[in-house]
Amino acid sequence: MVELTVKGSDLHVEILGWDKLLGFKSSIDVPLSAIKSVSEGLPEFRWTDIRVLGTGIPRVLAVGTHWIGSPHRWAFLDLRKSSKEVVSLEIEGQFYSTIIVEVKKRQDGH
Repeated sequence: MVELTVKGSDLHVEILGWDKLLGFKSSIDVPLSAIKSVSEGLPEFRWTDIRVLGTGIPRVLAVGTHWIGSPHRWAFLDLRKSSKEVVSLEIEGQFYSTIIVEVKKRQDGH
């Protein structure tokens, strides 16, 4: 699970709890100008795409850097089969072309 915040001109993706260890990463900063699109919900993706650095159990858990899709691209995933609040970011000009994560729901319900 992650927490998303805007810090200056960047989107700061803070990886929370054990997912830091499972994904070998504690945070990602993405310039707001590099974000092409943001969508809610789990996009079409195969749980069997190649995990490069992180933890993966097919159809159960995907946390870390993955080589996904067709055409292939680098993605950071933080998902479980049970993930409900999922955000997908399409990014240009950065190492990760896609970030698909379960976000921490704010206490005020947003």
